[in-house]
Amino acid sequence: MDEDDRGLSHFRPIRLRKAADEVVAAIVDGIRAGLWEPGDLLPRERDLAARLEVSRTTVREATGLLSRAGVLTVRRGNRGGVEIATRIVPASIMTEIEALGPSETRSLLQARRAIETSSAVLSSQRATAADLADLERLVDELHPLIDVPEEFLEVDFQFHLRVAEASGNALMAEFLREILRRYAAIRSQYPVGHVALDRGIANQQATLDAIRSGDPERVVAAMDEHLGSVEEHFLGERLSTWGLPG
Repeated sequence: MDEDDRGLSHFRPIRLRKAADEVVAAIVDGIRAGLWEPGDLLPRERDLAARLEVSRTTVREATGLLSRAGVLTVRRGNRGGVEIATRIVPASIMTEIEALGPSETRSLLQARRAIETSSAVLSSQRATAADLADLERLVDELHPLIDVPEEFLEVDFQFHLRVAEASGNALMAEFLREILRRYAAIRSQYPVGHVALDRGIANQQATLDAIRSGDPERVVAAMDEHLGSVEEHFLGERLSTWGLPG
C-alpha cells in the first residue's frame, strides 16, 4: 500500500445536511414520537426557530417541504398556524435527507437490534404503569390500521420509541430515534419479502407481554422474533441475537 494511502480506509465521505433538513428531521421525530397528532398545531414559527437556533426562514423552508408532501397544512387567519395533517411521512423525504446506500442497511439493522434489545430489557425492569398503559394503547391503535399500511408503520415507530423511553435511558432513546429515522429512509428501497401487518401486531403484543413480565430472557426472545421479521424483509435472513456476527 502506498504510504500516502495508509489509513484512508478509516475515513468516510462527509455529507453535510442543510439546516432546513435538520428541521424537517426534528419535526418528523416529534410526529413519530407522538408529540403531535393530526389536527394539532406546531409551535409558532418564531418559537420553533428560537428553540432550534435557526432562522425563521429555515423553519419556513422545512415546513414548506413537509406541507408540499402533505404532512403539514398551513392554516390562514387569526387562528391559523401550521397543522399536522397526517402522521404518515413519505419515505422519499427521509431518503433525500439521509442519503443512505445499500451497503449500510446491514450495519443499520445490526445497530437497531443491539440498541432495541438492550432498551427493551431495561424497560422490563424500569417501565412504570403509565409506560405500560401507553404501550398497550399503541398496540390497540394498530388493529384498525391494518388496511392503512403507511399509518400502521408510523404507529409502529411510536411503539418502538416508547419502549426505548420507558428504559429510563435518554441517550439510548436518542440513539434509537436516529436509527429509526434512517430505517424509515431505506424501508421502501430494498424489499426482499413482505411483513404481514397482522404478524406485526402479534409481535408488538408479544414484546409488550414480555416487558410486562419483567423476565429479561423472555424479552430477548420476543425482540429476536420481532426484529427478525424486519431483517427478513430487508436482508432475506435474520441476524444473530444482539446483532453480533454469527
